[in-house]
Amino acid sequence: MNRIFQWFDERTGLSGPIRGFLNYPVPKYVHRNFLYTLGGLTLIAFMLQIVTGILLAFYYDPSTEGAYNSVDYISYQLPLGWLVRGVHHYGSSAMVILASLHMLRTYYFSAYKKPRELNWLTGVLLLFLVLAFGFTGYLLPWDQKGYWATKVGTEIAGSVPLVGGLIMRLMRGGEALGQATLTRFYAGHILLLPASVALLIVAHIFQLRHHGMAPAITKKAQAQSKTFVPFFPHWVITDTIAGLGLLALLVYMTWANHAPLEFPADPTSNSYVPRPEWYFLFYFQLLKYFPGVLEPVATILIPLFLFGSMVLLPFIDRSEERRPWHKPVTTLVSIFYIVVIIVFTILAMAAYA
Repeated sequence: MNRIFQWFDERTGLSGPIRGFLNYPVPKYVHRNFLYTLGGLTLIAFMLQIVTGILLAFYYDPSTEGAYNSVDYISYQLPLGWLVRGVHHYGSSAMVILASLHMLRTYYFSAYKKPRELNWLTGVLLLFLVLAFGFTGYLLPWDQKGYWATKVGTEIAGSVPLVGGLIMRLMRGGEALGQATLTRFYAGHILLLPASVALLIVAHIFQLRHHGMAPAITKKAQAQSKTFVPFFPHWVITDTIAGLGLLALLVYMTWANHAPLEFPADPTSNSYVPRPEWYFLFYFQLLKYFPGVLEPVATILIPLFLFGSMVLLPFIDRSEERRPWHKPVTTLVSIFYIVVIIVFTILAMAAYA
């Protein structure tokens, strides 16, 4: 066996880079802080989505005639199909939560500051791609919930002045939702988005390894900042345990409440009330406060302001201070946004109850 490995290594030279990756020194304060596992957990959640997504793709029929029946077959007839679909369904929510918490941890620890601007920017793009995953996957069962939520979502995109109509037609593949829409969403969900996320993850990890962890913000952590442990096995074991806990939670949620599947999509229905997935509820609620001519404020100005502020943050906040309790402006602004999102989500949930 050693000869085989030696023969392979002589021709590839991979043993050196692999050893360097596994022996990467990790500060002890990072290894012992659960908040630093959020990035690894997000990666594990993405890997679970890839595995379960591939398994689902074996049986899914991406056509308006067969999509619903194939999902129904997976959910109620295929052995363990309910489990695979459930882990995939709840895993999408887990990715949104974990990616958001990881971004908040990075924000409050000021890990976006020089020279880690690119790490922050790739993280911002990854967060928006995770949300795009949720939006494109919503339509695939071709049930009432997915159909009407997608119809409303594409109409929101269509309300953008000047280019809205073009954007909506590109998303739908025509004027109305149909086979072209399902094909585009399916291709984006299983090809374009996974490839984009994978490339950004590689760039994200490369930047992390290149610059190392951001400086500690507490005195206790600073005292441990010069003590290191190797990435393997210490951090690998920590992330593995956390990942197994995540998988167990997803399995339990699936067992307790299987992934929902409503009636087949009916474009002629006049009584169905569209509702998005929970992580888009706050935005649907926001739209209610900007009707008519004010709608572009919610569809363009506010999203552009939020995205722009996240992109420009590392270039605006260039102070040396990293402790959030000594940065009242950035800390209070983030708390305000969090409170608004939570309140709007609760209001929307009450409206849809």
